[in-house]
Amino acid sequence: MAPTIKSRQTREVQMAKEGDEVLKEFVRRVNALLDRLQKAAGLGGPMNQADLDVLAVASVELLTNTLANMPEPMRSDRLKALSVNLEADVAKKRERVEQSTPKGSA
Repeated sequence: MAPTIKSRQTREVQMAKEGDEVLKEFVRRVNALLDRLQKAAGLGGPMNQADLDVLAVASVELLTNTLANMPEPMRSDRLKALSVNLEADVAKKRERVEQSTPKGSA
């Protein structure tokens, strides 16, 4: 027996709600992980150039290992999105850093 239009619409609504819950959980987990990484990196206070270099290299290593473990086409999709957004994200965060840092400190 083929599903009715109403039952398909009901199922689509249910799937959308489940998708919202998955997205909320994903965002919560990403934010929690980011908080832990920032605390571990000591990003609460000023960092010298050596600390920043070590953190940058460790971050790149984590990112490349993570992406290398993703299956295709997910890996390619993430790499494309990363290359498109990275420069803009860095510029925005740099603006915030400059706004929150007293002149002559950074």
